Amino acid sequence: MNETAIPAPEGARDSSRRILVLSTVENAGDKLGQHTGPDDTIKVVVPAVRQGFLDWLANDQEAFAHAEEVAAETAAALPGHAVSSSAGEADVALAIRDALATFAADEIIVAVRSDDDAGIVEQMATKDAPHRSVEGVPIRFIIVNES
Repeated sequence: MNETAIPAPEGARDSSRRILVLSTVENAGDKLGQHTGPDDTIKVVVPAVRQGFLDWLANDQEAFAHAEEVAAETAAALPGHAVSSSAGEADVALAIRDALATFAADEIIVAVRSDDDAGIVEQMATKDAPHRSVEGVPIRFIIVNES
């Protein structure tokens, strides 16, 4: 997994919140942007869940490359300072824990599709995801409709 570091803008000051954004949804920047502010420091992780079941089992590199692109696009669309963007493990709980190992978040925002819109890999990836907190960091789930 590659992680894209994003340099701080000139004159940046300490942020009010450090937010880990994890999104299984493409083009979720507008919806997620409603939950982040210009003074926030943000890390974006996109789990590689938009793939077929057999590709998921094979740890498909194309899915990781695509997830990295989506993470970079999401980071660019959010207000605040995105310090990094990367693809993450397909298992949402594992992706969150991996991200928290390198980013001390005050809050975790997870964007997912509704159960009706999610594919089987995404449903499996989010099934066991924590819904209240991880390591004492509160989690907020946001349902994003792609229609």
